[in-house]
Amino acid sequence: MAVCDKVASAAVRGADASELTTIFARAARKTVVLLDPEFRALAQAGSGEALDTMQRWNPGDASIARLLHMLATERRPLRVPPVPGSALAYGCLAMPVIVGNAVLGYLLVLDETVTEADDVDLIVTSYAATLFALTLAREQTSMELGLRYQGAIVDSLVSGHFLDGQDAYRKARILGIADAQQYRVAVARVSGDQALASPGQAGGHGLAEGLLTRLAGSLRCAAVVRGPELVMIIPEDQPDGTQSHKVSVTPASPAPAIQQLAQQAGSAKLTCGLSEPTRRPELAPQALLQAEHAIDLGLRIGRAGQVICYEELGIYRLLLRIGEMHQLWQFAEDVLGPLIDYDARHKLDLIGTLSVYLSQHESLKQTARVLRVHVNTVSYRIQRIEKLTSLNLGDPDDRLSAHVATKIIESQQAGDSQFAGTLPAARKPGH
Repeated sequence: MAVCDKVASAAVRGADASELTTIFARAARKTVVLLDPEFRALAQAGSGEALDTMQRWNPGDASIARLLHMLATERRPLRVPPVPGSALAYGCLAMPVIVGNAVLGYLLVLDETVTEADDVDLIVTSYAATLFALTLAREQTSMELGLRYQGAIVDSLVSGHFLDGQDAYRKARILGIADAQQYRVAVARVSGDQALASPGQAGGHGLAEGLLTRLAGSLRCAAVVRGPELVMIIPEDQPDGTQSHKVSVTPASPAPAIQQLAQQAGSAKLTCGLSEPTRRPELAPQALLQAEHAIDLGLRIGRAGQVICYEELGIYRLLLRIGEMHQLWQFAEDVLGPLIDYDARHKLDLIGTLSVYLSQHESLKQTARVLRVHVNTVSYRIQRIEKLTSLNLGDPDDRLSAHVATKIIESQQAGDSQFAGTLPAARKPGH
């Protein structure tokens, strides 16, 4: 009763889960470990060797995987014998922390002085688990309310719903962005056959929205789900050069949460667009447009499922924002039409050779190295290209026209199925 009274008193006055774990461990004079629903350690307290062994805690450890599976499946208290050589080298009592039908975590009570928990341990731990359930439920509710408030601020900032520049700065500070701190706006979008799941599924949410909601809950940056997209505001370095405590997402290193969710998305691909960096909160609406354009353009050039940075799209930003794709294709045909026909008839890729040649600054050796062919082969192909197209690749204007045309063709070839009709196997008569 004394142990229960101390734990109850702490819970009533608003102790968090970590503090409650410490109080329970001290009152019971045992090692107490609180796990989250994924069996990751949330808090632990106690003393002696039992606590030391928990430093080796690994939910994937084969020696305790069976225990965790039983605990999750049966959802009832388990008396666990010692598992030598593992984090559970001492006997313990494992108790699920449940509110309604939701498992909020698991409570482990270890005692290195006994090999099996007795009935008193079961009664006390059951009572403590109820108090932990109330505490975790309160923390979860507070966190959800905080995320909703944060999401509302993100939505108002990227939508331009602020009075003036000072109001935009105030909203940015709420999101943890210091004055003059650089940030990006990122947009994650789900695409694929499952992305357009019925809104009536999963309790009123489609699969895409469900995936994005899970992602929003796992990120440490400010985020909000807006229809089929997740919008994030991601701080970068602080003005003094120190790293921000927020998650940093870059084209080379996407946030781990995005990578993890992308693996769980199945046939639905998660594509992320990143705006250019900016230090002005009032430019968040423009940054949102850049991130969305990065996704749109990325999908059209075959980069679904990747992180796409707006400033790295280069000439595609100009070409693919032209509404009428047939106009672009007409230009490509006017410049390289004979090559399109030739490649289709002979199953070659002179257009690919031309693209590499131009990107390698007209270097025969570098082109040969990239294509893994002999220099003489590249030389012959370039001569053949100039003869078929009447282009003079030594002329800057002809090189520019050829380079733009190759980019148009590459973007159409790599685009998704909705553009399949705009790329003929050979130039159509009358085009």
